Amino acid sequence: MKIFSFLLLWLYSGYGLSAPALWSATKGDQQLWLFGSIHLADARLAKLPTALAERLQRSEHLYLEINPHTVTPQLLAPFLTLPAAESWQTRLGSSLNSELEHALAALNLSHLKTLPPWFAAMQLSQAHAKRQGFVSSQGVDMQLLQLAEQQGFTVSGLESPTLVFELMASLAERNLEQDFVRHSLTEQAEMAEHLELLFSTWQNGDEQALLALLDDQGSPALTDFISQELLWARNKLWLAELKRHAPTQALIVVGALHLYGEQGLLELLKADGYQLQKVRDNT
Repeated sequence: MKIFSFLLLWLYSGYGLSAPALWSATKGDQQLWLFGSIHLADARLAKLPTALAERLQRSEHLYLEINPHTVTPQLLAPFLTLPAAESWQTRLGSSLNSELEHALAALNLSHLKTLPPWFAAMQLSQAHAKRQGFVSSQGVDMQLLQLAEQQGFTVSGLESPTLVFELMASLAERNLEQDFVRHSLTEQAEMAEHLELLFSTWQNGDEQALLALLDDQGSPALTDFISQELLWARNKLWLAELKRHAPTQALIVVGALHLYGEQGLLELLKADGYQLQKVRDNT
């Protein structure tokens, strides 16, 4: 998988979405709806899919991966601080350090040099995406959050707002930061083409094609980190959180890659006794 594919499908009318993206999960009197989101999008996603907006109206609660309003600079500071004894040179080596610095300078992002390399690489990818019109404000999560707040729905995050930053900050000690940065830099030249392919794959609701994005992640160790730590472990955490809250009717919106596969949310819910059904949007 391209690293940025994971970030788009992970980590935030006229353009309807195919059925596989929206699911119904029922167990006893409990009704859950699950939607596989894309976190960044362009102007083509100017309006939420009709079926998704309808499920929000039927819900008592909206669950996102995190509630963005709970994220503060103070909370993230410990994970975005480069230790005084370290530098990009020591963390990346001369060649990769120079390559990252050059790429950042080309987009006037040299100020990121004071932050950890993995975060600078992520910001670089987002800057390239923004140049193609892909921004978080157009993503499903932010649009749905705004709609829910306008209509007075309760919104909660399924995990701590710092969990993903904590995991990403561990790349250096896992000896994976160089691989992550190198893989991220390689993607930049093909960003426009890749964004278009990713958006169309997501829009079509092609589960197998989305799962295929998990291939080509770089080294086996980075592949395992993304799959095991950033996907599957968080899926189990979210299911435990849902069981703890036990909502009667709720809409759950998470990155699309979290839904599918043997350890995806759909299979975890099925194993826990939920009845699953795809929701068809006939509009």
